[in-house]
Amino acid sequence: MSSTRPGSAPRPEVAELGVVSGAHLVGGAVRDLLTGRALSDLDLVVPGDPEPAARSVARRLHGTAFALSERHGAWRVVAAGRTIDLAACRGTIEHDLGERDFTVNAIALPLDGGEPIDPTGGRADLEARVLRAVSQRVFQDDPLRLLRLPRIAHQLGFAIDERTLLQARADAALAERPSGERIYAELRRMLACDDPAAALRLVDAVGALDPVLPEVSALRGVGQSPFHHLDVLEHTLHVVDCVSDVADHPRYYLAAHAESVAEAMAAPVGDGMDVRVALRLAALFHDVRKPQTRTVDGSGRVSFMGHDRQGAEAASAVLARWHAANAVRDFCSVLVAEHLRLGFMIRDRPLDRRAAHRYVRATGAHALASVVLSLADRLATRGQGSRQRHLRRHAETASDLIGLIIELEASAGPPLLRGDEIAELAGVSGPAIGTLVGALAEEQAAGVVTTREQAVAFVRR
Repeated sequence: MSSTRPGSAPRPEVAELGVVSGAHLVGGAVRDLLTGRALSDLDLVVPGDPEPAARSVARRLHGTAFALSERHGAWRVVAAGRTIDLAACRGTIEHDLGERDFTVNAIALPLDGGEPIDPTGGRADLEARVLRAVSQRVFQDDPLRLLRLPRIAHQLGFAIDERTLLQARADAALAERPSGERIYAELRRMLACDDPAAALRLVDAVGALDPVLPEVSALRGVGQSPFHHLDVLEHTLHVVDCVSDVADHPRYYLAAHAESVAEAMAAPVGDGMDVRVALRLAALFHDVRKPQTRTVDGSGRVSFMGHDRQGAEAASAVLARWHAANAVRDFCSVLVAEHLRLGFMIRDRPLDRRAAHRYVRATGAHALASVVLSLADRLATRGQGSRQRHLRRHAETASDLIGLIIELEASAGPPLLRGDEIAELAGVSGPAIGTLVGALAEEQAAGVVTTREQAVAFVRR
C-alpha cells in the first residue's frame, strides 16, 4: 500500500486542482490514493461557500462549474471527462469525517500540505482490508449506504466488519427509503463490476435484497424442473454470472462471430450502460415471474407458462419505479419476453433466413443481445434432466442464428413496396396493411421475393 507523506509529490490528478486554501480531498479518492488505485471522480470539502473554489478549479482545468445541490450548497466541476464535487466542510474537518459512511472513506488529505487526517482509524482498516462503519447511525442517516456497503466491499475485495454487518442487517428494512434513482444508480455500479453475481450475493447477505428488490428476493426457494439444479434465485444469479462471461468473452463462446458479438456488446443502451452491462440487468429479471406462474400437474411436472411475458411487464414496472430511461426499459422488456425463443428454434434446425427474420422482428435492435442471454440461461441450467448434448445444440443454434442475422443485415435493402402501395394493390385498410407489410418483408428477407414485380404479384395473391 502506498501512502501520502508531507512533501511528497501529489498524484497529477490532485496536483492539477491547485491549492484551494483550507480545502481537503476526502472520500473514495483518498482511499484510492492511499492504496495506489486509479482515481476517477474527486470530492473536496472547503471552508465556507464552495462556489468560489469551484469556479477557481473550473478555470484551472478549463472546465465548467455549476451548482449541484441548492439544499446542501454543493458544486460540481466537469472537466476532461471527470467530475470534482465541492461541498462546505461540516464544522471541523474531524467532525465532517465523523459524519461519513465507512472508516476507509473518512480520511482527508489537506491540499495545502500535511499528513492525511484519519480520526476513525481508516488507514488501519485499509491495511486490514476491512470495511467498517464510522458510527452506529451510518445506515439511519442515509439508508443508501446499505447498498454502498456491499458494492464497495465487492469492488475493493474487502471483508465487512462483523459488527458493521450486524448493524446493516438490523437496519436493512430502511434500504427501500432512498429514491428509485439513487437505488438504481448503485445497482448499475454494482452490475458494472467484475463478477456482478457476487456483488448481488453481498446485497442479500446484508439483508438489503428484499427491501430493494422484493420481486427478485421472492425467487428464493422456488423449485424448478429436473432440468434445473438450483432454485430460481440461485439460477438467476448464475445466469447473471454466465451472461457476464459470454458477453465479455465471445471468442470462447461464439467464436465464429466473435467480432460481431463484441461490437454489439459495446453498443450504448441508456443510463450510462452499454449492452454488456444492460444484459446483466435483463438477466436479473429474466425469470422474475416464475413464482406467480408455477404449476405442478398430476404427474409432478413443474411448469411456468407465461413467465416470460409476465416477467417482461414486471421488469418494466421495476425500472419505471427507478425512473430508468425508456431505452433501458424497452431493452429489458424485450429480452425477458423473448428469452425462451431461441430454445424453441432448436427443433427447427437447420435454420433459414425466414426463421432469422422472424427472430429479428421479435427482438428488434437487440437480436444479438437476446441470443447471448438465451445461451447464458442454458449454460446455467444443469439439472439431472439436462444433458451435455442439449447445451451443445443450443450453442450451435445460437451460432447459426447469429450468422443468419449478420447475413440478413448485410443484404438488407429498402422495402420493395410502400404501405400505401400495398393497401391499394390488395384493397385493404387498417391492421391488414401492417400484416401484409410484415409478410412481404419476410418474403424479401427469405430471398423468395426479390423484385418489385414479384412483390406486386405476392401482394395481389
